[in-house]
Amino acid sequence: MSMTETSTSSASTLDPTESGAGAATGGRVSNAALLLFVVCSAQFLDAMDIATMGPALPQIQRELGMTPDALQWVVSAYTLGFGSTLLLGGRLADLFDRKKLLIGGLLVFAIASLVGGLTDGTAVLVVARLLKGVSAGFTAPVAMAILLDAFRDEKARNRALGAFLAITTVGYSLGLVLGGLLAGINWRLVLFLPAAAAAIVVALALVAVPGGSGRQGRTRPRIDVVGAALVTGGSIALVYGISRAAAVGWTDIAVIGPLVAAAALLAVFILVERAHPTPLIPLAIFTRPQLVRANLCILMFGAYVGFQFVLTLYYQDELDWSPLQAGLAFLLGAVLTGATARHAAVAVTRYGPWPVATLGLLTLGLGYLAWALFIGHTNPMLILLVQQVLGGIGFAAAYTALNIAAVGGARQDEQGLASGLFNAASQIGAGIVLAAITTTFTAYADYGLGSYRAGLWTITAVSAAITLLTATGILANRTKDPIS
Repeated sequence: MSMTETSTSSASTLDPTESGAGAATGGRVSNAALLLFVVCSAQFLDAMDIATMGPALPQIQRELGMTPDALQWVVSAYTLGFGSTLLLGGRLADLFDRKKLLIGGLLVFAIASLVGGLTDGTAVLVVARLLKGVSAGFTAPVAMAILLDAFRDEKARNRALGAFLAITTVGYSLGLVLGGLLAGINWRLVLFLPAAAAAIVVALALVAVPGGSGRQGRTRPRIDVVGAALVTGGSIALVYGISRAAAVGWTDIAVIGPLVAAAALLAVFILVERAHPTPLIPLAIFTRPQLVRANLCILMFGAYVGFQFVLTLYYQDELDWSPLQAGLAFLLGAVLTGATARHAAVAVTRYGPWPVATLGLLTLGLGYLAWALFIGHTNPMLILLVQQVLGGIGFAAAYTALNIAAVGGARQDEQGLASGLFNAASQIGAGIVLAAITTTFTAYADYGLGSYRAGLWTITAVSAAITLLTATGILANRTKDPIS
């Protein structure tokens, strides 16, 4: 399934004429379906690019003669660029023309992909991956802000969010499959294809996306340059430290040093923002219980990424599956997520985000528990089938509900920031949980299947804790607006 086919399928889950395109979008968008297709495609590219490089790494290492330490930066550089710029990218989306930011980010993405595919140099490839991550750090929150601003009717907005959020999982899971297919031909195609796709999305964005920012009709404030430097530097240090923890352990100076630097920079950032007349990130946004709880609960994404990590190793190292076969093992879940996210968004509109998120996490956790209990005791194909059904439906419900809880109540001039916070929390949370899972996995490395069980029980425990936290959201919001 191609990027275009996937995005079209997701876009079709929202019929903007159902309640009138003008009513759904506040009259600002002439073609709501095309706009949804564009922002979903941008999101698909960002999600897919995280996963496609994995199957290509062995070929890259052989052809470019990269050491294992250098090779991991082909993946880590993207994560570093992405995670460290999400807050800044989200806030700039509230201050500047979102159309220009989206197109600019996609152009950087396309050019960096093309350069990375053409190079024979290790350093150039790593820098290209870093720039792709930076561009994604801008396009992800900008695309979300464009969607939130365009679809102002609650029902239409939640259905559009359902399609948009399904793309995250579909893109990641299909990225594993697509990466295996392309790497089997030539690893450079893993970079060339996104470049071509991004160019197409740019052409469509020129037509479909309205110009403007979240501060329409207001005087644009002076940019808080010091705050921008501090939050970006602190985010870089935090993401770098967490990404190194999985490889060298939490007590290594390569982890402790960056984490201490991150704490110091972000502490100074808070002091600067409190005193600044027009702060880059208004700290009052952190006083909203719904947003804070949703950002804590998105640790569930870390459990999901960690689960894919453990199972990918199990499929290839224990069952001798090829990278392509290992990627295909997650395809059913991705398809179910894409098919059910629309229904999850409708359920959020009717019941509120917390009951839907709790039910989704319970379903997702049962899939993790099945693997933890029965790995090595039951036919793995049977466990895989059960987990993919539970996981596909559960992830769609939980991720969609949490994202709506985080961004659904954002004002027009803070939609980008709310989205950037949520995306940053998911990436940083994924790094923390994956590092914890890797530590547990490594500690039991001499116990055969015991190492996989240890990793799976860690994932199950994290998922259970997050489920309890989402359940507190049900109690806290019984007498409140479910999205406020």
